[in-house]
Amino acid sequence: NLKKFLSHGYDSELGWVRKPNTNHDEKGKYGTVKWTTNIRGARTNPEFETKNSEISCYGDSFTFCRQVNDNETWPHYLSNLKNSNIINFGVGNYGIDQSLLRIKKEFKKNKTNTVILAVVPDTISRIISIWKHYYEYGNTFGFKPRFTIKNNELLLINNPIDKESKFNDYQNYLNKIRKNDFFYENKFKKEILRFPYCITILKNIRRNFSIIYWIFKIQSLKNSNKNYTNIEWNPMKIIMRINLRWRVNLYQNNEVLQLLRKIVEEFILFSKENKFTPVLVFLPQKDDVNFIKSKFHFYKKFLNELNSMKGLLIIDVVNDLVKESNIDTLYSENNEYGGHFSREGNYRIATIIYNELIKNGL
Repeated sequence: NLKKFLSHGYDSELGWVRKPNTNHDEKGKYGTVKWTTNIRGARTNPEFETKNSEISCYGDSFTFCRQVNDNETWPHYLSNLKNSNIINFGVGNYGIDQSLLRIKKEFKKNKTNTVILAVVPDTISRIISIWKHYYEYGNTFGFKPRFTIKNNELLLINNPIDKESKFNDYQNYLNKIRKNDFFYENKFKKEILRFPYCITILKNIRRNFSIIYWIFKIQSLKNSNKNYTNIEWNPMKIIMRINLRWRVNLYQNNEVLQLLRKIVEEFILFSKENKFTPVLVFLPQKDDVNFIKSKFHFYKKFLNELNSMKGLLIIDVVNDLVKESNIDTLYSENNEYGGHFSREGNYRIATIIYNELIKNGL
């Protein structure tokens, strides 16, 4: 697995990246789909590759558009609407910090009049992480850079595993990683199961017993050759609900919000230096939309504060999605999390963004 990651995804500066001329099959809403990247490392944009580019997009997997084909992404649909090659530099699991660093790395080779930086609300957790494993258990190759604030200025902490050889002795760097990763002390240490297991399980009894119960239940049905597909999602559902609570709470954390604000400010500063229009788009996951519909818009206050920043266009697609009566059609999976946007969802996103661009004279 490490060998495959190093050849297909590893990047010494950013942690990981979609490498040029790669492809992968995965499960979409209507069967197997395929994504490909072009010579630039951007997602292939059928029929538009040779056209001029007015807009480039950076962000996470909701920008790259997992679980749909190359001609079903929202940047592709936006290309149709704009009759221009919208370049898609999205990378799965990126935080806004990594996306900003990639803009700085790619923009001068791929200049456009407008740059869209599109993120999921969970980007707030990604900017305080250095090793993804401390937040998403099992993501053991996910080492990344992050920013901190010193003297009211952004300070970059480089990716600690910036050479392939360091994966073999990553433990030598754990002290620095733990010191700079928010989730090591606040989440990982509190939830890790270690000997004596009965005591550590009891420390977080509700979470641990629920997950263990469903894992044993699924395994029991598997062993007896009974259908378990209707409950297969249940252990992950517990974890995803915990992660949702984390990001809701982080949007009430002034210190973390200050860091997120500083990163957005740096995006605006870079846009002025390089003479492009910056656009920030929030792309909510399905559980974000349902939470906002039933409770409150947990990141709205933050976006309202960003509105005072001159020159930045903010598009929050949740304002449109909460009006949707059947939200399931817009996402690739029917479970609570929802996976990524379906092709119908991506068309809706492209339309929302297009209308906002037109309304703002772009």
